[in-house]
Amino acid sequence: MGDPDSKKKRAIVGSLWTVMGFGGSQFVRLLSNLLLTRLLLPEVFGVMALVQVVLQGLQMLSDAGISTSVVRSNQGDDPDYLNTAWTLQVIRGVLIWFVSCVLAYPMSIIYEAPELLGLIPVVGFSAVIRGLNSSAVLSHRRHIHLKRIIIWQLIGQILTTLITILAVWHYRSIWAIAMGGVVGALISCLLSYKLPKLTPTQFKLDHHAKADILTFGQWIFVASFASFFINKGDVFILGVSLSKAELGVFSIAAIWARLSLDLLLKINGQVMTPIYSMAFRENPSSAIDKIRKARISLLALALPMIWVLVMGSQYIIDLLYDPRYAGAGWMLQILAIGTIGAAITASSANALLVVGDSFGFMLFQLVRGLLLIICMSIGGSQFGIVGLVAGISVSKFVCYPALVVLLRKHSIWLPAIDCFAVGLSVVVLVIGFWWVHG
Repeated sequence: MGDPDSKKKRAIVGSLWTVMGFGGSQFVRLLSNLLLTRLLLPEVFGVMALVQVVLQGLQMLSDAGISTSVVRSNQGDDPDYLNTAWTLQVIRGVLIWFVSCVLAYPMSIIYEAPELLGLIPVVGFSAVIRGLNSSAVLSHRRHIHLKRIIIWQLIGQILTTLITILAVWHYRSIWAIAMGGVVGALISCLLSYKLPKLTPTQFKLDHHAKADILTFGQWIFVASFASFFINKGDVFILGVSLSKAELGVFSIAAIWARLSLDLLLKINGQVMTPIYSMAFRENPSSAIDKIRKARISLLALALPMIWVLVMGSQYIIDLLYDPRYAGAGWMLQILAIGTIGAAITASSANALLVVGDSFGFMLFQLVRGLLLIICMSIGGSQFGIVGLVAGISVSKFVCYPALVVLLRKHSIWLPAIDCFAVGLSVVVLVIGFWWVHG
């Protein structure tokens, strides 16, 4: 059994580094966003939003449970297992690029954006490059050695942002953004080989390791598709319903709405899931208590950020953006309310992976995706663009009963935390709005 104090220390240090890395990453991201909105018209920014959705989707799908398998498996430190995981990562990256090439033409027709025909394959090639990232990244995440990982990610992001902004400044073209993403992926890949390795990175397909990874990851792969649609599917749906300018405005609101949720997911994925996994491997009965404490900490960090976004949405948008993007204010307010529900479910859903229920995790993601479509369809048909945006937020709450069913199956549902989080949020927001507008 591992030393509890040592694991606690790693969790604290890992969380601190994750928060610092997230802060630096978001600063760079928002600065880039502010500069690009001034260099590009809202219409171009709307097309860019579609391209970025594809890029981010490809990033999500490039893992598909491989990293989680290395984190949770007792064989995660075995060289054959680690290199098998890396080889599968490379293969998946190539397959994703192939799929992106196939999808480019129909997407250009659906969204009446001919530039997507060339942009999507170019952006998609970054999945191949990311698949080649060193196996050291996988082993560092398993052992919660996050300092080097976060520094590596931040350096790569800064260089990518600089290259992209300079290219857009010079060419004023969305092609500059696409090429900037590919160059950035290449830089990050090269930098990943500077990380200390537990074992040399090489192509390897061990039969037993492959079977274990694919058996666990098969449902994660499906869940990744669902998660991608949940997090970015709104842009795909809105891209058909809204003008490119309106879509560009929405993308600004969506970036701000996800700030707190992204931080929660970052800490949950990089710190808490490995800690949960170690605790479950050593003493399953103690894992529940650790999950409880971790969820309280995560929500205590994320919820205040969400409350600020809800109450200060229009002020934030008016302060940072020109009048062309003023409509993002009311969108941000509605989306931020939905983020409360997303934070509650996101902070507990990963517990399903810890106990090995990747099928249950996949089912929950599919339910979330289905409810997103239903809520947006109903909202859009009744109230237009306002209903579409409101449908996104409503879907974050109505998926909760499905999660309860899955969590209760493993006796890891913690209703007291969820009820308190919702109740406190209602009280804070009512008092806040009364104070501001009363």
